Amino acid sequence: MTWLDDVQKAATIIRGGRYAAVTHGGVAHMDDTLAAALLHRHGAEAIYRHNAAEEVLAVEGYVVVFDIGDSFRDKLPDRYAVLDHHGVADPAEEPSSVVQVALAVGAKLRPLQAHLIHHVDLFDRYGPAVKRWAGPYGNSLNNGVAKYFGDLAPTGMVKDAKFLDLLADAVYSAFEADLPAFAEAFKLAEKLPYADLAQKFPRTFHTMKLMLEAAKDPVSVSMSRDALEAGFGIDFACYAVLAVPELEPYVLKGLERHYAEAKKAAEAAAAGQYAVIKGPVTAVAAEDHVPPGPLWNALQDLGILTAAEPAFVVVKDRRNPGAYTLWRPDRHANAVDFRRLQGPEVIFKHATGFLAVVKAESAEAAARQALAQLHA
Repeated sequence: MTWLDDVQKAATIIRGGRYAAVTHGGVAHMDDTLAAALLHRHGAEAIYRHNAAEEVLAVEGYVVVFDIGDSFRDKLPDRYAVLDHHGVADPAEEPSSVVQVALAVGAKLRPLQAHLIHHVDLFDRYGPAVKRWAGPYGNSLNNGVAKYFGDLAPTGMVKDAKFLDLLADAVYSAFEADLPAFAEAFKLAEKLPYADLAQKFPRTFHTMKLMLEAAKDPVSVSMSRDALEAGFGIDFACYAVLAVPELEPYVLKGLERHYAEAKKAAEAAAAGQYAVIKGPVTAVAAEDHVPPGPLWNALQDLGILTAAEPAFVVVKDRRNPGAYTLWRPDRHANAVDFRRLQGPEVIFKHATGFLAVVKAESAEAAARQALAQLHA
């Protein structure tokens, strides 16, 4: 069965009505967040966030599973349709969940929304390297939308239907704007309470600094070298807060929580709550649910690492107990490729090699296992 067959099966379920939808729990991303809004708009009676096959199997009736499910689709009976893209070796083989869901619901997108969702799809599949060709587009306010959705229900039923309604309104809005008009969306950053930390940890709060600058000139800032390094740019959420102003408090709350995670990483770095393991490349291991990108940046702010030093970061995984997330910055793709990891302890490897999830006794153990395999 191809992914297009899966879309067709999901479309049949959606047209029939009386169905539920399930995505993964833990950290949310913009593709699954938008997909949830579309399915909510198109008749899903409930949206759930689950990680284990047993939890998904407990959902009754017809079910559309999205952005999760490839790893256990053989366990699911025929009443399930799976719209997932994580089971392929090459990300070019299948589009991300938001595209598959949009096709399944028959979404008729206007050019601006279609263009912005296209970049959601590309960044989700290929990671931050897409910024090299994305011009002024990237990620900024999307971080707030995805964080708000992820925190609504890390697991279980998503109960804030109003948020999903407003996001779907943005998908189907007739509002249009030229690129300079997105300066207004970036003014949300002026309401964030992290100015002092941004001075001490400029790399850790890099995207917040760029948002403040983009509130004056969104196009030039989004095309700058700093934006390229951070993967920063105009995104769907920038459009959404202009098209549907009622979304602003949700996005602001999500951004506050997103940067609270950056604050946590900065505080962990300042307190020395990490171990540095030297090898052919450097590994940083933190025994906590700390966002790896901000931790890497915070260690540069403190002079512990340099941007040029090939490195990866290991932190506790939020979805899988006893597991650890391994992450490396895009600039070190040639030195660190997690697709090389093998063995039963490997739970997940991103198709582009920048991210993996492994079982281990500790963050340091996960780092040493990875170092041994990456440079065997």
